[in-house]
Amino acid sequence: MISIVIPALNEEKYLPDCLKSLRNQDYKGEYEIIVVDNGSTDDTASIAHKFGAQVIPCLRNQSVFYARQVGADAASGDIIAQADADTIYPGDWLIKIAHHFASHPEAVAIAGRFIYREPTPLAKTEYFLRHTINRATAVLFGRPLLVSGATFAFRRRAFLAINGYRGISYSPDQYGISGRLSKLGKVSYNSDLCVLTSSRSVQKPAIFVIMDVLAHLTHWAIYFSKYYLSTAQEFTKKTRSRRIAVRLSPAVVLIIVLIVYGYFIPTSPVFGKVYYKANPAEKVIALTFDDGPNEPYTSEILDILASQNVKATFFVIGKNVVLYPETAKRIVAEGHVLGNHSYSHNANHALTQNSSKDLTLAQSVVFNTTGVKPHLYRPPHGKKTPWELQQVRKEGLIEVTWSVSASELNAHSPVAVAQEIVSKADPGEIILLHDGYGTLHNSSKSDKSLTVKALPLIIEQLQAKGYRFVTVPELLNVPAYNN
Repeated sequence: MISIVIPALNEEKYLPDCLKSLRNQDYKGEYEIIVVDNGSTDDTASIAHKFGAQVIPCLRNQSVFYARQVGADAASGDIIAQADADTIYPGDWLIKIAHHFASHPEAVAIAGRFIYREPTPLAKTEYFLRHTINRATAVLFGRPLLVSGATFAFRRRAFLAINGYRGISYSPDQYGISGRLSKLGKVSYNSDLCVLTSSRSVQKPAIFVIMDVLAHLTHWAIYFSKYYLSTAQEFTKKTRSRRIAVRLSPAVVLIIVLIVYGYFIPTSPVFGKVYYKANPAEKVIALTFDDGPNEPYTSEILDILASQNVKATFFVIGKNVVLYPETAKRIVAEGHVLGNHSYSHNANHALTQNSSKDLTLAQSVVFNTTGVKPHLYRPPHGKKTPWELQQVRKEGLIEVTWSVSASELNAHSPVAVAQEIVSKADPGEIILLHDGYGTLHNSSKSDKSLTVKALPLIIEQLQAKGYRFVTVPELLNVPAYNN
């Protein structure tokens, strides 16, 4: 039997979706749902009763960790699954949990991962970091470091043996409980045990998110120093593999940091040569546009460039070239340069198994449409991997990112976009602007009228400072095309 424990405090908004998803599980075995009402003043308790959940009042201490303990104490199952009221669970969630414990008798717990119901701007970065760190620490230390309280399950006998959550000073239902359980057996990490949770805890200005991260790191460091450092000698004596893990851990952390830096930072040279600016002897600068063609905005930009006698570089998406072939032809005909910006513009293009095919397909589409084979490649969002750069070289391309950009989506006016660009400009810079938004069209995000209005201001202000506009191949002194 599996017991699902959900702590809840005024969760009438999210709880119905959560309980509905748990009631609709494909699992054929016996399971119970326990909702611990942590002092709600809304309809949380009545909603839980309506869905047939066991409701346990918990008024003495309004704490999610205390509520989890109360719920676990009342659980009847051999396996206890942590759940959150603001989370939706896929139909096979319990099946995967039950199968893991049945097929891994040495395992005492299993951790999964989450994605947000309302993704934040930093969501994909967070997913990548969590997954990378958890896979690495699961191998090195026998447990994932960043456990999600919303999708974590453990054997009840192991939970009782470690005295539950009681006395854990740091992150009791995540880092703390997984640490205790790991002393009795293996804590597994399975990225397929994925749930859909609310992003309400991170829906705040970026500065506050950063402050929260720093606070968690500080608490973790204090906890680590008090507990782990005092037992380091005992830890390293246990097994040869652990001794090696401790000695290698600083190197592993450094490798993870380098991988993250190499992947997410457009200008990083960790995986190979990336062009993002030049060091010219004169005041020249390059304008580039990503994500087109996208009408009517690409044509409006071309009209402005023609009126100002300025040449630019357009990094086009294969799918968009198929949609607007005449615009792609016009870019070449008017003396601008076409670059490869992938075929599908997948957000994590560089990580996918089809990244090589995607890049090659875009190259083919551009050539079949315009008669030119780009020499320049810009990865979607500037993300890159070693194997992606290897394919770039195999295709005879070079990777070009950028050194100057603006917050086009969040800007309040064309003047603000122009000011942001001009204030950052120096000789040899490569400026990033957008004439589209991925493969979206006829949407608010793909509406580039603000960028169109900002473009004449950017050109006029930079020319007034003595700058001359060139294409990226001119700036870098490389060929524009491979044919």
